[in-house]
Amino acid sequence: MRHLQRLAIAATAGLAVASALPSAAAHAISGGSPVSAAPWAVQVYNDGHFACTGTMLTDRWVLTAYHCYNDDPGTMSVRVGSVRIGHGTKVAVTKIRHLDTDGIDDVALFRLAKPVKAPHIKLAAADPARGAVVDIYGYGSSAPRPKNLHTATARVTSVKHDDIIGRAIWIKKVSGGTEGGDSGGPAFYKGRQVGVLFGPNQYSSVASHRAWIREVTGA
Repeated sequence: MRHLQRLAIAATAGLAVASALPSAAAHAISGGSPVSAAPWAVQVYNDGHFACTGTMLTDRWVLTAYHCYNDDPGTMSVRVGSVRIGHGTKVAVTKIRHLDTDGIDDVALFRLAKPVKAPHIKLAAADPARGAVVDIYGYGSSAPRPKNLHTATARVTSVKHDDIIGRAIWIKKVSGGTEGGDSGGPAFYKGRQVGVLFGPNQYSSVASHRAWIREVTGA
């Protein structure tokens, strides 16, 4: 099934997966605070327009959301190494890896055209428990255009199967919540990434993808 068909399925389910498209990527973390340094953070661009947030897994692989991809790797690129939108090392994306499921498995791996020296995030082997407080990240502010990486804290309300994306982590605001420009961005628990943002306050489980990610990237 083509990617855009998958987006249509998600739209009928009432989920904001199309928020990663350039026309809607106007906001990021609501509340929270700006980040002064996060060299592992990735800005994902679709045809030159900021679309999503991601994280560095290795020098050649980025972890983000599949709905950030528009069916043509040639139009995708990333920036790495700056908390400011439009800054950092720009690198083209040459390959997209994704689990082909009957639903919309929203975790994707972007292979970069060349290695980028940046710190790599660590992945969790297990989901956080209900009630755990996680750190969430996304680019921008509540201004008309995203400008800077922001972070906030949120509490896990449940971890359960979702018919669209598989195992999902649901959160609620503590110091801040999620917005469109955060799609593909991370949730961290005890220093390890536990989630990839799919829609409002809903993250795909990293632990449920751990074996596949290791098989593809070696991370």
